[in-house]
Amino acid sequence: MSEFSIFVTRLRSRVGAGGVALTLADDFESRADGGLRLAAVALVLREGLEGPEMLVIKRSEAEHDHWSGHLALPGGRAEPEDESLLATAARETFEEVGIDLGAGGEAVARLGTVRPQSPLAPRVSVTPFVFVAPGEYRAGAGPKELLLSEEVAAAFWVPVGELKRGGRSAVFRMVFAGVEREWPAYPSQHGLIWGITERILTEFLSLVD
Repeated sequence: MSEFSIFVTRLRSRVGAGGVALTLADDFESRADGGLRLAAVALVLREGLEGPEMLVIKRSEAEHDHWSGHLALPGGRAEPEDESLLATAARETFEEVGIDLGAGGEAVARLGTVRPQSPLAPRVSVTPFVFVAPGEYRAGAGPKELLLSEEVAAAFWVPVGELKRGGRSAVFRMVFAGVEREWPAYPSQHGLIWGITERILTEFLSLVD
């Protein structure tokens, strides 16, 4: 068994009863969340040259997008044709970066649902799912190219170990209504990861060595 396979096996075992098996009953009616619009994101892993890597996207600049320009995970709001939030995460990943998680990918775990803490943020409930990318995206000679939609300005494979070692050692600052606010953030060579994505990463990284 490869080191990456061992990593995924350990992750699945640590999630335990909260794992992906529960998504078999993951319909929208049972996932109703206080009137919030349901959404899902995918934390996509691949085998890197020096350990596991995860996919991080940079959202395109858009005037009416609350998360315009943020570093984030692929994902979005649920649509009526999605049979589950797991399906939402997989569909959005295919639409945004071209990875077909249903063709050689593997769903590993469901993490805890998060909600925006700011009253100014869209009223959504975001459920993260952890996937392993299909084998053709494995790092090395000629991994399959990502196909970015107009909603995604760039995409990066970030070493999980780098995020784990760095921790929430950075701070994102923003001035709103004349007052500077601060949020904990993960540093990366592509920018700061903060907000909802930081909270998802914090749970995920607590489950890995």
